[in-house]
Amino acid sequence: MLESSPCIVKMGSFFQCWSSASVDDKRCITTARPLTDCLAKPVQKTKNQNAISYHLARLTKQT
Repeated sequence: MLESSPCIVKMGSFFQCWSSASVDDKRCITTARPLTDCLAKPVQKTKNQNAISYHLARLTKQT
């Protein structure tokens, strides 16, 4: 399963600014800073557990 990025909302507002103004518009700096700060944070990896392997292992323990 794919996890959503914690920065996706900030990225959306940044692209919204670009679409309503222009790429070089100085007003988009206010939306670019929070996105840059969010992207600079280290990513915390979560342990992904394969659901199929988990259930197969669980079923084999029962027999």
